Amino acid sequence: HAPALSPLSWPNNLWQCPYCPYTQLNKRGPDFRRHIETHSEAVLWICCGLPVEDARRDRGITEGAFACPPLELEPRLFLLDGCKKTSSRRASLQRHLRCNEGKCFGDDRAPYQPGNRL
Repeated sequence: HAPALSPLSWPNNLWQCPYCPYTQLNKRGPDFRRHIETHSEAVLWICCGLPVEDARRDRGITEGAFACPPLELEPRLFLLDGCKKTSSRRASLQRHLRCNEGKCFGDDRAPYQPGNRL
């Protein structure tokens, strides 16, 4: 995915990020591409919670258990208890859910995640 931002200037060093001062020291293309993706304005992954039906059935979560009302991500798709943090990378959402277990709920493989629709 190409970043939505335009680079300030293309550096002479191929491993220098065109968006920030970062320089890729290990010269691994996949690592450098992953870094470049962090500059993307695309929201592909959202800590949006679980569908209300799944939250009730699978986790015993009820709407009254949370301070925020359900989030309507799509028409007639209501999700409970996500903090709405966004990321351009799936691994970032996975880490966020793991580090906030019991506070944030979600599924990075769910069909309603924008990154799974590409």
